[in-house]
Amino acid sequence: METESSYRDVFRNKEFVKLLSGQFFSNIGDAVFRISIVLYVYSLTGSAAQMTFVLAAQTLPWILIGPISGVLADRVSRKAIMVSADFLRAASIIAIPFVNSFYILLIIAFIDGVGSSSFAAPRSAAIPEIVGLKSYVKAISVSRLIFQTLAVLGPLMAAPIYAFFGPPAFWITSGCYALSGLIILRTVIPSASREKETLTVKTIFSDMKEGLVFLFKHPIIRTLLVLFAFVVIGTAFAGPLLYPWIFEIRHGGNMLLEQLANIEYGIIGALVALGTVIGNILFAKFEKKIGRSRAIIAGVVALAIYYMIFIFTPSIYVIGAFGLVTGIMLGMHSLSINAYFAEEVPNEIRGRAYSATNAYIQVFSVVCLSLSGLTSEAIGIANTMLMASGILLLGIVLLSVKTKLFKFTNFKTVATTPIAGD
Repeated sequence: METESSYRDVFRNKEFVKLLSGQFFSNIGDAVFRISIVLYVYSLTGSAAQMTFVLAAQTLPWILIGPISGVLADRVSRKAIMVSADFLRAASIIAIPFVNSFYILLIIAFIDGVGSSSFAAPRSAAIPEIVGLKSYVKAISVSRLIFQTLAVLGPLMAAPIYAFFGPPAFWITSGCYALSGLIILRTVIPSASREKETLTVKTIFSDMKEGLVFLFKHPIIRTLLVLFAFVVIGTAFAGPLLYPWIFEIRHGGNMLLEQLANIEYGIIGALVALGTVIGNILFAKFEKKIGRSRAIIAGVVALAIYYMIFIFTPSIYVIGAFGLVTGIMLGMHSLSINAYFAEEVPNEIRGRAYSATNAYIQVFSVVCLSLSGLTSEAIGIANTMLMASGILLLGIVLLSVKTKLFKFTNFKTVATTPIAGD
């Protein structure tokens, strides 16, 4: 009988530890950047709509560039792509402290998104090869634990850092990305086992099509893709509106309370992230008892309830409590989905599959981010968040009834057989 992998086995893997070290610095940069960019753009423009346009510009490359990077991740050095992406992200945000133009910020956000979208597919594709599928759930739980721990500390650090340094806080992010790139440069990262072939435009589009066909033919992955659509639409409408809600509704847009709004925004973000840390730990330890399907459903329902409460103008304590619980559910939710993808998608198409998935869900994200600020100005911030809650609940009900979301274990796995052409 095969023994279950332990966390000790994961940490004995030197290359995975190096990858985690790079992730540590990258995630610090991400955590500071996520808070700083919202505060900077909103303080510069005073517009929720323009703030969401910048976030949409950062997301757009996941549609335009992501699929191509996925093809390259299955044919060329995954490490080279990751290192280049880190250095591009580091370079793209250095100029932000000197920028007062909304349109230049759009361009910088787009370039940063190019780096992020190019990095994601090869990293996701490489982790199962570095640690093996036997250790994957524990490895990804450690990876997400680091991510979420820094996501907890990041908002708590970012607001004071931004208050003290102002826009130069973005240089901290830039330095962290550069350190991540240097560490990954010294890491052994497996590439896909594919025959050498000259890359042409036809080859790239053929590979992209191959990845999409696989995803939508696989019963489990296809169901998750439908769920992704509802989740991304809901979160893209509601997620960016948290800070405008705190500042405009909770504090009435009083500029004297702007710093307090910044701190409360950071604390709520930290509580949600703390919840995801707890959720990751719980699911890694009790995966079989909790069940992946139940974890996936619980995460969506919890998120819907969380967005719903803002219509009642709750206190900061109620928001924090709901945020913590929602984070726990989302931690288990995301770990379940990651485990399914790692197990069901073969290595030789994993890069294309991940990038195709990212492109698919980011189409919804870009459109809804662009509409989020406009919708909030038309019907109100709280009503937009309530609408997002309804979209999430509708999605989970339809999937539970129509696609037997509760019965993933009854689906036949087809990923162990390579698709045609491989």
